[in-house]
Amino acid sequence: MKLYPAHAMGIRAYCSDLIVDPEDLETVYFISLAGYQAAVKGIVANFLEHYGISVEIDGRQHLVTRASLGYKTLVKKLPSGLVQEVLFQKIALPKHDEESKDTFFVVTDRREDLLTLFFRHLDEKTDIPLHPSWDRWLWETFENEEGWMLEGKTLLGSYHGYLFEFSQTRLHDLISDAIKTRVPEVVGCMEWKGEKDNGKFDIA
Repeated sequence: MKLYPAHAMGIRAYCSDLIVDPEDLETVYFISLAGYQAAVKGIVANFLEHYGISVEIDGRQHLVTRASLGYKTLVKKLPSGLVQEVLFQKIALPKHDEESKDTFFVVTDRREDLLTLFFRHLDEKTDIPLHPSWDRWLWETFENEEGWMLEGKTLLGSYHGYLFEFSQTRLHDLISDAIKTRVPEVVGCMEWKGEKDNGKFDIA
């Protein structure tokens, strides 16, 4: 794990992971800080109070600030006695939130888990019946709908983050149309998997 100096109001710690808004490189989606407990707590407090953090990356200072949405923090004590604190937007939590019913955030350091996490979050956010086999079709649908998917910019570390904001009504219509036009990726789960004639046999 490579560490980069992070400063706030004269306090110093280190940053290992940082994901920001691709259109506003100052807005943080996800950040991981490490150092002495007092220093990390001080930097996090400054960040949450909108004072921002300066992170030095390859000799260049990047001033980053909090987003408008709330953050969740997780703290872990390291074997060295130092602490690591991770901050990420609350909309990444796998639970239903009425205030962000049409918005969620997925973050992972394993790209192979993206589809699973995406589907799990989406399924929790909507009352529309969804089938797990639709995960790739739904991902591609979100990619094609303007403003539905925004990939965060990873400045440090191996994590990747995606911000999703969608319309419940539009999603319902897209799924209905896909069923009506028999899109294979959608109707495939509805096909009979048993014997011919719906599994019924003539009994002599």
